[in-house]
Amino acid sequence: MQVDERDKKAGAAEDVGIERQREVAYGLLGEFARKRIAWYGDASKTNLCKLLAKDVIMFAARGVASAEEFVAEAFRACESSSEETVIGNTWQAVIAAISSDTLDTGDMMTVREGALWVCELKSQANTVNSSSFPQELRELKDKCAAQERFRRASGQPVRPAFCVMRHKKSIDEVRTYRADPRDLPNRDIDGFAYRYLAGDAFWQWLTGFDSVEGLVSDVSLIANDGVAEARAACLARLQAEMHAALAEHGLGNTMNDVLKLKRALG
Repeated sequence: MQVDERDKKAGAAEDVGIERQREVAYGLLGEFARKRIAWYGDASKTNLCKLLAKDVIMFAARGVASAEEFVAEAFRACESSSEETVIGNTWQAVIAAISSDTLDTGDMMTVREGALWVCELKSQANTVNSSSFPQELRELKDKCAAQERFRRASGQPVRPAFCVMRHKKSIDEVRTYRADPRDLPNRDIDGFAYRYLAGDAFWQWLTGFDSVEGLVSDVSLIANDGVAEARAACLARLQAEMHAALAEHGLGNTMNDVLKLKRALG
């Protein structure tokens, strides 16, 4: 009976710990929502010139036919670009807050299996490409070397990990970068071995949750009041700015008119 009672208490304490981790996650996701509201309301970040800086010709090539459509599509593109860094920083803050022995000092570091792991954290696999990936690995290698120098006296091993939070597969494996013989700029990282963690394996390793959905199990608990309204108001303001600018320059509503407006505003 005593053993059963201890097990019950341990289980209850574990449940409380899990709920506290979730509360922290929901709170930080709510902070992300507040930052989005601020972005939508900041005319220095969301304005007609920002939209016209996009490639108007390529939007037309995709079938966008009117100024209204262009504003909606270009706004969505600007919105997506602005979210990439904020999303990554938010998840990094969540992980550091709920993961034991993990620090977010700009670079994420965690102690696991007796070693200090220096982690390069990406929100999705498509945030890097074949041209940028070697530089990401080079920076990871340099960060590990810096930590090794700092911790030389302690003798604590320092290991690199390249982590992808959202991935359709669960991956935990050691990979080695092999530079093509003709790839002279990246010969310095040829043979660099690192741990690659993606998807559910990443979340299990750092947080103990089997997936991000296991952590954020009820999205209705995220405090996001006002985000949809702020987004709609921002889009309406941009549409009004477009109409006013076109009228001021004696232009119509076609994509050719949008292109002329872009040239006029230079």
